[in-house]
Amino acid sequence: MVKKTTTPLSQQDFLEKVKQLDFKVTSQQLLAAISLAGQIALNQPNPDGKFPQAFAMETQTQDDQLATQVTKEEHEEIMAKMVGMVNRPPGHLAKDEELYLEQQLSDTLGFDVTAELDGHRLNHSIGVMGGEQHILRFAGDTLAQHDAYQEAGIAPARGAFGWFTENGQLSEKAIQQEKYYFAVQTLYLPDWNSNYRELKPWYKFRKMIVINPAESMAVVGVVGDAGPAQWVKKQFGGSPEIIREGKVWSQKSRGKIMLLFVDDPEDKIPLGPIDLHWEALPQADSSQSQNS
Repeated sequence: MVKKTTTPLSQQDFLEKVKQLDFKVTSQQLLAAISLAGQIALNQPNPDGKFPQAFAMETQTQDDQLATQVTKEEHEEIMAKMVGMVNRPPGHLAKDEELYLEQQLSDTLGFDVTAELDGHRLNHSIGVMGGEQHILRFAGDTLAQHDAYQEAGIAPARGAFGWFTENGQLSEKAIQQEKYYFAVQTLYLPDWNSNYRELKPWYKFRKMIVINPAESMAVVGVVGDAGPAQWVKKQFGGSPEIIREGKVWSQKSRGKIMLLFVDDPEDKIPLGPIDLHWEALPQADSSQSQNS
């Protein structure tokens, strides 16, 4: 079979395609549109090993960017502080550190992130993330139908929160949710056994973000499975896409990350990787424009 060759999309071309989409739609349709554009970019040849930026931060207004703008030196200082935080023993930060971190990340990302949401908190917000396999998205799904990182394999059963489908159909949104899923230790929550009926639907496909400060990378994903077991000595799990695109197990990272909730009630924030290097952030473009 002759493979069809295509020209890779540059980051600028990808952004232009996103901006040209018809956004006179609901927030759910907006997410699907951005996810589809992301799929176009992900399926292009990628000789440099680069991943498309999840342009969640493009939703910031110019006023927002000016209000939260920091210098390159300040940004690098913040990232260095986070590297120190994730190298501590697994658990939670002190409350003042947690509030500082939430504010800095929310300003940088352009959307709200928090260690506690709606009164819910995992047992850890910093710890080690292990690599997970692909998950069955629907009855009859096979590894061959997953378009990337097939070397990771596929789990023999569906995830703890059910199939990755919408109304029984494998939608583009559902595909993205399996691509970017987290495994979290809900089974060890102190009130899981007594409050299971309320907690399970709350956590199902709950949007979260992994921060890998050592590599200045983040990935937005959803809760798609429970685990890992305590004896594994890891506090979180990440899909093959999250582990690779977030550089979670690079020599600098060694799995040490922080995992926070994304406060996104209107479902506007797309799933996928975000480059946290200062040069990749919208505020860097604004700063350079002012200095030119």
